[in-house]
Amino acid sequence: MSIYYGIDVGGTAVKIGRFNGETLLERFEFPTDVSDGGRRILSNIAAALRKPGDAAGAGLGVPGPVLPDGTVNRCVNLGWGVCNPARDLAMLTGLPVRACNDADAAALGEQWLGAGRGFADILLVTLGTGVGSGCVTGGKLLFGGHGAAGELGHLCMNPDETRLCSCGNRGCLEQYVGAPGITVLAKESGMGEITAREIFARAERGDKTALFVVDRVCNVLGRGIASACAVLDPEAVVLGGGVSGAGELLRAGVEKYFQKYAFHACRDTKILLAELGGDAGIYGCARLAME
Repeated sequence: MSIYYGIDVGGTAVKIGRFNGETLLERFEFPTDVSDGGRRILSNIAAALRKPGDAAGAGLGVPGPVLPDGTVNRCVNLGWGVCNPARDLAMLTGLPVRACNDADAAALGEQWLGAGRGFADILLVTLGTGVGSGCVTGGKLLFGGHGAAGELGHLCMNPDETRLCSCGNRGCLEQYVGAPGITVLAKESGMGEITAREIFARAERGDKTALFVVDRVCNVLGRGIASACAVLDPEAVVLGGGVSGAGELLRAGVEKYFQKYAFHACRDTKILLAELGGDAGIYGCARLAME
């Protein structure tokens, strides 16, 4: 039996899955200790693993850009600067460890056993507080030269934007289709203080203002995805994250605008909803460890 661990490190919780091939044997999680610059995160993971000696390896997903050699160029949410958590966790556990960005891990998970199963080339876009994305090409993660391949959330959609994005630039896709950006648009449209979830719920009920807001969100997101597909040319785009809970209303709207803006050779690209939910990362990390 070949056991692999998938470890998804978030700013709030560390999720761990123990796999035998495609079978998830057990899943557990614990709070992420970000005190003291996140110095105890890896030792806490090592202590939490179930019998690491019987495992063949582990994959580690972290919220920051990761190079193929496991070097991380800052994880602000964890308090980490430039470091190599894959190497450090390997030393703590005695296991071979590979690391990747958390959105990349989710992309690999969806491509392996989720909505992207059967496709060798997919782009995952996760819509939550921010916009994360990951690209799988030829069945392998695309890291890029700086560990930032597929950062769709920071495509510049509006160079005249006056507000700053969290990255320090202006007009990023994330500012319009992340949950905070959707609520800003709703407020500007006269809906007052309202959550992204409620905006989509009202749109489902036929509220004209909510439908207007959702249409604008789908327009921007469809345009951004079309731009990305002109470069990456995936077979399928998978929409995940909390905002994707809006379901078919979001998917169909994005597909409509994707078809409007896409390069003609890319128009057969499937627009799909993610299937693995919050566990996509642990699946992808385990799959990375198996390579």
